[in-house]
Amino acid sequence: MKKKICLSIVLLFISFNLTGQDLKWTGFENNDFFNENNWQKLSNGLPPQANTLNPDEEITHNLYLTCNTIAQGTIILADEKHLFLENGELKVNKISGFGGVSLNENAHIIFEESLEFNGTTFNFNSSNSSLALKNNTPMNSYENIEYFYVGGNPSFFNDNIKIDNYYIGALIRPLDLSFAPMKLFSEENLAGNSINIGQYEIFSGENIPENFNNSINSFTLERGYMATLATNENGTGKSKVFIASQTKILINELPSYLKNNISFVRVIPWNWVNKKGTAGDITYMNNDWFYRWSNNGESDLNREYVPMVWGKGAADEQVDIDILTSKLKSTHVLAFNEPDNCNDQSGQYGNMCVVDTAFTYYKNLAKTGMRLVSPACRQDQVFTWLNQFNQIAQQDDVRIDVIAVHWYDWNSNPQQNPNANPQDVFYRFTNYLQSVYDLYGLPIWITEFNANRYRNEWVHRQFLELALPYLENLDYVERYSFFPPVTDVADFFDENNNLTWIGELYHNFQSSPSLPNESYLMKNNISEIELENNYEYNCYPELSFLSVENINNNRLIYPNPSENHIYINSDKIYSKTVLLDSNGRKIKSFSESKKIDISFLENGTYFLNVDGTSIKFIKK
Repeated sequence: MKKKICLSIVLLFISFNLTGQDLKWTGFENNDFFNENNWQKLSNGLPPQANTLNPDEEITHNLYLTCNTIAQGTIILADEKHLFLENGELKVNKISGFGGVSLNENAHIIFEESLEFNGTTFNFNSSNSSLALKNNTPMNSYENIEYFYVGGNPSFFNDNIKIDNYYIGALIRPLDLSFAPMKLFSEENLAGNSINIGQYEIFSGENIPENFNNSINSFTLERGYMATLATNENGTGKSKVFIASQTKILINELPSYLKNNISFVRVIPWNWVNKKGTAGDITYMNNDWFYRWSNNGESDLNREYVPMVWGKGAADEQVDIDILTSKLKSTHVLAFNEPDNCNDQSGQYGNMCVVDTAFTYYKNLAKTGMRLVSPACRQDQVFTWLNQFNQIAQQDDVRIDVIAVHWYDWNSNPQQNPNANPQDVFYRFTNYLQSVYDLYGLPIWITEFNANRYRNEWVHRQFLELALPYLENLDYVERYSFFPPVTDVADFFDENNNLTWIGELYHNFQSSPSLPNESYLMKNNISEIELENNYEYNCYPELSFLSVENINNNRLIYPNPSENHIYINSDKIYSKTVLLDSNGRKIKSFSESKKIDISFLENGTYFLNVDGTSIKFIKK
């Protein structure tokens, strides 16, 4: 097996002698991978014969694939055969065999079924590429890391490769701190001067490169990343979070309050989780996120940790902010736990139950550039204490992205009603959530909830059977975590650490994506504007992989890659030469020139069209 893997990956970097066995995608008819009419032979441009490509049957060709494609069935690659993907997304049930898959620029594969690691190798040739495994856990992916390569080199977790959550599955992508997922422009419509923004680092004020402080008017953000923009250097002021979950984001025009007014930028990798989580570090609930009423937890391979700033002591110094920003996978921060209670929880310390005091420390959380979840108040205080808190935040232009709530049905006199009708309990729960949403109009996290500690296990069980599917279908609820009562009436585990009724129900319940949107550009408490993503995916099969046609032949252009000039290697005089970007858009035309100046281009992939023949090259 090891020998097969090594041989396969070596062949990915050998220049192939192209034959009629090599096929290139055209996409003439539809997006069906197995439709031969969507392919052509590189030797003569004709489609391959029928039954050349069949699901669940061995493919004996090298395949050059681009654009968005669906393969309903298993792609089986014969020994030493390879699938190259560039500028596209492949949705496939499975890929197997002893061939190799190469993910080039802007290449993404989504596996609908479990990937069986049995021979196929996957090589990431671009930092902007990914594998989404819907039914392989991050731990399972890590255990089979030998099948993944980065630029032909073996992969090492948290060194050159990342493994994030993809809901209950895994997303694998290169870890390249030099990769810049965001591009800022000085003018609207992606015009004017531009700069690239890298990940994790906070850029503020004069530290924003190339004098771009207060000079940003449009931008792009690559899929799989989250960006926070704010008007003040400390992350406060008018601000907005942009999440490019499944598609790239392109903003041609910023809202008026951000135009030429951005002094804070941070980009971090996105992490995909389902709604169901746990209040506490509980490892056996089939969930992919948790919190633990503190900032001292860590994400593991299968779960995202959401840090909580329990009280002011975790938000009053820069070191506290540094702790929050250092958390791998963490994209959100939870604010204070029941600060409204002057006699208990965080409210009893340092006058935190005073709204103004709590807000003073909350403002510091904006420095993280993370998505901000409000303080989680007691049940009724979400309409009083938190409402006052939000009004102050709005007046001071401090962002709240999500409303956190607790709910224990305290208004139903539970001490005197231990055998309450679960339907009635559920009805009060749904009314409460709707009332919260009607007041704030923001997404909701239910960080603690149950049918009340005075109720018996049967009531909790019946309540949960009603509540869980309801929460999954409620679009404004992003996340929830059932909190077993401290009275042990509805615990997840019994005294022998076996699952109880409640534990089995919660463990077995299949959750759905927290943010199902392809991109997220929604409002927050200080912005009513919901932006529209202007990105349109354009694919030009005729422009992809064209350089493979020149492998082992006299190249038409050289050198490739190049720094300053491209030369046309021919005695022929060409009447028209056109320089194109990676999406086939014209940059500049040249007449009867064999020396093309490319010194003004930014590093990246381009095409040179010479009298109708397009050749891909790299500007370095």
